[in-house]
Amino acid sequence: MKVCDPMKKIIVIGAGAGGLAAAMILSARGYEVEVFERDGHIGGRARTLDLDGHRFDVGATFLTGDAPIKAVFAAAGEVLENHVTLQPIDPLYEFIFKDGNLKPTTDQTLMRKELERAFPRHVVDYFDFIDRQKAKFQALAPLSRTTFHTPLNYLRLSVLKTWWHKDSRQSVFKRLNRMFADETFAHIMSFQTKYLGMSPHEAPAYYTFLSYLEFANGLYRVKGGLGNLFEAMRKVIEIYGGKVHLKTPVKRLLIHDRHVHGIVLEDDSYRSADIVINSADFGHFIKQLVPPKHQRKYKTKIIDAQDRSLSAFVMYLGLDKTYNLEPHTLILADNMDEYYRVLMKEHQIPDHFTVYIHNPSAIDSSLTDEPNHSSLYILLSVPNTTHPIDWEKATPALREAVFKRIKERTHLHDLQKHIVVEKTLTPIDWERDFALEKGAVFGLSHTRNQTLYRRPHNRFNDIKNVYLVGSDTHPGSSIMQVFQSALLTTRLITKN
Repeated sequence: MKVCDPMKKIIVIGAGAGGLAAAMILSARGYEVEVFERDGHIGGRARTLDLDGHRFDVGATFLTGDAPIKAVFAAAGEVLENHVTLQPIDPLYEFIFKDGNLKPTTDQTLMRKELERAFPRHVVDYFDFIDRQKAKFQALAPLSRTTFHTPLNYLRLSVLKTWWHKDSRQSVFKRLNRMFADETFAHIMSFQTKYLGMSPHEAPAYYTFLSYLEFANGLYRVKGGLGNLFEAMRKVIEIYGGKVHLKTPVKRLLIHDRHVHGIVLEDDSYRSADIVINSADFGHFIKQLVPPKHQRKYKTKIIDAQDRSLSAFVMYLGLDKTYNLEPHTLILADNMDEYYRVLMKEHQIPDHFTVYIHNPSAIDSSLTDEPNHSSLYILLSVPNTTHPIDWEKATPALREAVFKRIKERTHLHDLQKHIVVEKTLTPIDWERDFALEKGAVFGLSHTRNQTLYRRPHNRFNDIKNVYLVGSDTHPGSSIMQVFQSALLTTRLITKN
């Protein structure tokens, strides 16, 4: 393990996934690291929620593949498996639609049989798609392993080789609908674009590889919840002498002559540092922590004009019963085109919506204190707070509509009778309690003007010795991309 100058002190703002990953890597490499978190828990929007002995992942519920998180621990000289247990999820999902269902799997033999049952006309098309997207993703992978701080970064040979695959002339859905004439199947293969803050009708065809990543590399969950992963990171940080401070909000950066010199805490005390890494939401960071006189490219008005992702209406249900339900179930809207139009064009809650149900207790009994209890997580994508909705008024009716939808399409007919504890998060909660700008749970959207060089850089250009990790910097949204941002940023710091 490379040892750095022991006098280098680094402060990380926020104990989210990216902040903890960066702090773990850098503390293991000899830097003096301190993490300051405003909340009383680590993990940020991906932390663990405990409701009377029923535990839930608050935000992200799975990992797409295991390579990025293994790479993060390896960068700290650690082996992931020595700290947590990853549980493969297979079938990956159960998609429930108007006239049937589909359970995709990474087992290609079983997947062929499943397609022959549900979508026989697309068996050959599917495997051809997987082969094409594998080649495409391998060609595009260097983009997520490369930082973009100047336009000249586009001239790197590894980047130039990707341009053949950067198809922006069509949308993801239009391209996939050409491959898969059945629109339901095309929607199944394209729903992941919501993680980017866009509908498949808006996302450029460049992103057709997203479903390949899940269907080919598999999905995993951390046994006991993602909170166990973050606790493992904190343990490594502390083993190497780093510190994690909870309930310690940062008030602002300490800046002189465009160089950061530390932070000022909420109690007006200050901590000096050679380097500051921001893991908090980028909008919150600029508006709350960077004084206006030091805002250069990214001013408050620029933040307000940025395109942000959807928010989420999430119900956490502690049940006194277990259900025979896959860990991931997606009940698709009967008319997906109309669903996306109302949600992303009119910015309203669709009358007929898609419901995501996470039932981790199907494979993990450690999530409840009581036997035969379970923890059920239900999510609806909804507009962020840019588009005003009276959530206090809307929540009761939406809650009942969700239960009605689940009862219509699943065997969970008695679900409401078995709720012993319940909590709901709306966009207002995400914005207020998690400091997410506009309550956008996936951060900045991946529009053409907010990717690669045009996304906030891993090394923040406005202020010297400030770096960024998280979903709002390169490479972008999803918890695995957040871990990749930590790898990129720590590489910049150690290289410099």
